[in-house]
Amino acid sequence: MVFSMRLFRWGIEVDSRARRTLRLRNHLYGSPYWGKINVVVAEFAEILIASIRKGIAAVKKIIFPAAVIQSVMIALAISYFYYIPLREVLDAVVRWKDHIGSSYFSFLSMGLIAVFAETLRCKSLCTLSNSGFIKASLFGFFVFGCLGLATDAFYWGQNFIWKGLSTEAQVPAKVLSDQFVWTVFFANPYQTFLYVLKDCRFDLQLFVNRIFPFNTFYAREVLAVLITNWGFWIPTACIIYSLPLNLQLIISRLAILIWVLLLTTITSKE
Repeated sequence: MVFSMRLFRWGIEVDSRARRTLRLRNHLYGSPYWGKINVVVAEFAEILIASIRKGIAAVKKIIFPAAVIQSVMIALAISYFYYIPLREVLDAVVRWKDHIGSSYFSFLSMGLIAVFAETLRCKSLCTLSNSGFIKASLFGFFVFGCLGLATDAFYWGQNFIWKGLSTEAQVPAKVLSDQFVWTVFFANPYQTFLYVLKDCRFDLQLFVNRIFPFNTFYAREVLAVLITNWGFWIPTACIIYSLPLNLQLIISRLAILIWVLLLTTITSKE
């Protein structure tokens, strides 16, 4: 009898909870807040899809040079393990880097990569005499040269922070901190804003008009670069961090060359 009464009370409590849950659900779906949530979700989905499409369109525009560079990367990675002279050359490059200093090497190599990327985007070498091309090349040299200095300091910090982890654990830790801290809060805004300024022909008035209203600019342009960045750099970084240190140097520079082409294309309205 006592058991039956307890079971009866438990059934009433369950039924009461179910009714409260149903009332809450009906209130939520019928409230104006639910409509606002739907609008926000729909807008975010639209922005996300537009960003992905923009990234894909940029990839299509640079598919040929990117495929050539990627082929070189694969050839170097395979040759490193089977062709000893190549390993010796890469060892010499690392020694030269240590000799002149890691910061100087990062500045020069990243800057020159930006210049080379700008050259690849030109139709012919005769445009080297064009003042617009020279200005864009110098701009890219200093923008990515300075980014190289900052990245060098960030990687030093990463090595210091994650040195206690095993080699296998360091790769995901470095990739996550790289892509979701460094990239989100510094590298992506830094590159996007400066390359949008370059696309505006360094006209401050055009630049201001393009970045305001800011929420629209961030959603349509900064987020597009960020999503493209993740799509390219997360798998690339996982591969690079898994390679021998000497091979990482040259492969990462070639990957940056592809990224500069992507960045220049995706921030261009031409």
